[in-house]
Amino acid sequence: MALLIRSSALFCAAMFVLTATVSADADKSLQNMKGTVAYQHGTGASQPIAQSASIALHDSDYAITGAKSEAGVSLPDSSKVLVGSDTKVQLAFFNRIHGTNAKFIIYNGKTRFTIEHPNGAKANYVFQTPTANVSVRGTQGDIGVDSNGSVRVNVYNLSNPKLPVVVSTTDGKSFTLGIGQTLFAHFVNGKLQETVGQLSQDLINQFSGEFGVPENMDQLKSIILNKVTQHIPVPPIPVSVPGIP
Repeated sequence: MALLIRSSALFCAAMFVLTATVSADADKSLQNMKGTVAYQHGTGASQPIAQSASIALHDSDYAITGAKSEAGVSLPDSSKVLVGSDTKVQLAFFNRIHGTNAKFIIYNGKTRFTIEHPNGAKANYVFQTPTANVSVRGTQGDIGVDSNGSVRVNVYNLSNPKLPVVVSTTDGKSFTLGIGQTLFAHFVNGKLQETVGQLSQDLINQFSGEFGVPENMDQLKSIILNKVTQHIPVPPIPVSVPGIP
């Protein structure tokens, strides 16, 4: 009898884990928002997704887009990742062990992340690129990866100013980015060089053509305007001297 009870308990536990896993996978989806979009499961062949259609996304699946295309990844915590044209991204994993944890691998192209942590839940997202890992905990921003390994990270908003975006580069450096900041990492003569600065309209435009303007564009315009104002030289005040016209 004891053995039967133990076996039943193990069976129920296994079914609970299986059900939770299936439910979690069902809540993760990839949608063709525009153009040519495909998904790839593991090492299998890529499969096209019809326009406006969605499929369930599993851990280790890839999202692949063609020219003038866009895909959207929706996650159970209400977070979203937009995938721009000519982009390949892999969802390495998503789980809710001690908060929400997810990892994406960006091989090339452009993505926009909008990471949520509803009801105060802890969110830990990592976007891995060939040059840097971008750690995100409740924010919106863009990541661009060029074929030569260069990476651009724009940060538009933070749900908590005490939780900035952290960029860890492959040469062992770490940078924190707040609202209105950007990082560019690229190779010069084989050596990685990183630059952190304030956003400009041109840097936002590199992504807004793909994904639209950021949600807090008015705030960003204010940041950009203040930056420009600070760099406008103040003209000298004319001084009249008696006897000199």
